Amino acid sequence: MQLVGIAAMVRLQRQLLLAFVLTHDKQSGVDRCFIATLETLIELVMACKRKQPSNKDMGGLNGQRLKGFCRFCGVRAELAMFAEGESQRDIDEHLRLSNLYCSAHRPKTPDGSWNPAYRQAMRSVTQFDLELARLSRQCAIRTEPLAKSGDELVDTYIFRYMLGQTLHLADEAELRNLARLMVDMKLTDRKKQILALQKLGFNQSEIARRLEIERQAVSKALRSIPDCFRISIA
Repeated sequence: MQLVGIAAMVRLQRQLLLAFVLTHDKQSGVDRCFIATLETLIELVMACKRKQPSNKDMGGLNGQRLKGFCRFCGVRAELAMFAEGESQRDIDEHLRLSNLYCSAHRPKTPDGSWNPAYRQAMRSVTQFDLELARLSRQCAIRTEPLAKSGDELVDTYIFRYMLGQTLHLADEAELRNLARLMVDMKLTDRKKQILALQKLGFNQSEIARRLEIERQAVSKALRSIPDCFRISIA
C-alpha cells in the first residue's frame, strides 16, 4: 500500500476477485471462503483509508469531515476526490468542497442556483436507499432470493438479474450506481414483476391476468424498460 497507494490496492483486489468469479468460481465451500477472504481484504484496505489524516496532509482541509461516496450515487464526494488527489482545482477559485455530494449532485451550481439533479435525487432518496439495500442483501448470498422486498416476484427478479452480474458486496460504488440507475430509469416494482413473469414464460395476456392489470399496461411497461434491465440468464 505504501508503494502503490490505497486506490491501486483496492483496484488490484477487485480485479483478482472479478477474475476468480469469471473463471473459477463454482460456489463450493472453498470458493466461497476465497471470495470472502478477498472481500475482507478489500474492507481492510478501506478501513485503513478511513483513518483520519492530519490537516497538513490534506492541504489545510479539515480532516475530520466525512470523506466517502456521494449521498445519491457511487461517485466519490467532492472532498474525498480532492483529498485523494483525483480532483484538481484552481487555487484562486472560491470553493467549498462538499463532503456529502459529488459535483453532479451538489445542491447549488457554481452560479448559486439550485441544481436540478440534486432536487431530483432528493425526491427519490428513499427509493434509492431501498434499491441499494435490496441489491446489497442479494449480493451477500447468490444462491437464493434474498432481496426481502416483501413481494415474491420482485425478489425473483432481483435474484435472477443479479445472477447475470459479477457484483459483490465489496463493489460498493457499482452497487450504488446500479441503484441510482434503477431509480432514474424508473424501474418500478411493477416493472420488476412483469420482467420476472416474462422470464418465467408468461405471455403479455397471462402477465396482465396474473397482476390484474390491462394488457396494454403490460405492453407499455415492457416498451419503457431499457435493455440493460432485462434478465440475461435462465
